[in-house]
Amino acid sequence: MTSEEQIAELRKELFKEQTQTQLFMKQQKEWSQFIESINPTIEVLGKKIKTLQNDLHLKNEELTNVLQSLSNGLIVTDLNARIQTFNRAAVAITGIEKDIAMGQGINELLSTSVLPDALDDDAFDAINNGNHQQFVYTKADGSEITVDSSTTLMRSDENERQGIIINLTDITQLKRLEEEAERKNRLTAMGEISMQVAHEIRNPLGSIELFLSMMRMDTDENSSEMELIQHITSATRSMNHIISNLLEYTKPRPVILEQTNANTLLEGFIDFVRFSALQQDIEIQVDLIDSQPEIRANTELLKQVFHNLFVNACQAMPEGGILHLSMVKRTESDSMILERFNNSFILKDQPLDLVEISFKDTGKGMSDEVKKRLFDPFFTTREQGTGLGMSIVYKTMASHGGTILVESAPDKGTKISLLFPEFSEDE
Repeated sequence: MTSEEQIAELRKELFKEQTQTQLFMKQQKEWSQFIESINPTIEVLGKKIKTLQNDLHLKNEELTNVLQSLSNGLIVTDLNARIQTFNRAAVAITGIEKDIAMGQGINELLSTSVLPDALDDDAFDAINNGNHQQFVYTKADGSEITVDSSTTLMRSDENERQGIIINLTDITQLKRLEEEAERKNRLTAMGEISMQVAHEIRNPLGSIELFLSMMRMDTDENSSEMELIQHITSATRSMNHIISNLLEYTKPRPVILEQTNANTLLEGFIDFVRFSALQQDIEIQVDLIDSQPEIRANTELLKQVFHNLFVNACQAMPEGGILHLSMVKRTESDSMILERFNNSFILKDQPLDLVEISFKDTGKGMSDEVKKRLFDPFFTTREQGTGLGMSIVYKTMASHGGTILVESAPDKGTKISLLFPEFSEDE
């Protein structure tokens, strides 16, 4: 190829490149113009996206605050029962921190079959229809509460399964109130029947005592017959004493309450029983408060209450032990506990200042069944018991506008707390 031909070829290449450059610059200009034309739209869309993100963030915060503020424990799991949400109330009820709960299996975490072990279609159908149950849950500190749980299946707009919602409610106090109401109904019914039976029995007992007196007049003092008469007379008097106590228990009577120093009352009782406790190899430990709390009380009736609790504690420790008597002041705001008090002593929805006197022993403790029937008249676990001691304690505390809390478990001792509204000069 000659030099002229090479030059011509180069010119063609150069022209071609210039043409492509011009075309590229034209396209670049067009793109720049296009970008400039859509920039306002992009900015508007960006602002809208940012606004939507902010709104979504606020909605998430509001939803989180709502979930965290619920008084019931709310737990959300995935379809494998792994915890994804665990609100503050759930932490308070279970005593388990959120960081520990997240990602755990609900059944393993609570040691209870809250959800079916096999989450198949039948299980999901049952959950969707409302799976409801109550169970006793043991917290890390060893305390037991009664929990009510209900489950709901969470679905998307397309009706696809997304997770499981579990609602937990601590109904411990509610169960106690139900048991107390049931106990009051039983006491009322049994009291009416007992009074009728006691009157019917007392009449023939009087006749028996009269006939025994007549027989004694015609019987030799040193004879075997006189010994039998004395045994029968003793048994008759014992029966008459039990009936008298029963009539005293069932007979309604007004109780006169006076301003009383709780410390002085309890200290006097401790001095009275200290020697008796020593004879039974029982150590009395005392923990009172420096202040002088005042309560409205009938001192003679409360001494009887203290004595019944002391006797029960000693009988629970036949080989000796420790009886811890304590007194504390507390302010109670739990509505479930406040409902147990006589309404004349409290203001609605207001905290109540209380004086708590506790008897705590190291004895054999009680089963749940015994605890439920502890205050029932005639219920006793002792062969020689009448079953009226704790019933009288219950009735006396009710007449004082107070209430009783019982904590006990087999082989772990018993703590019985007497709660009195603290005396106020405004009363």
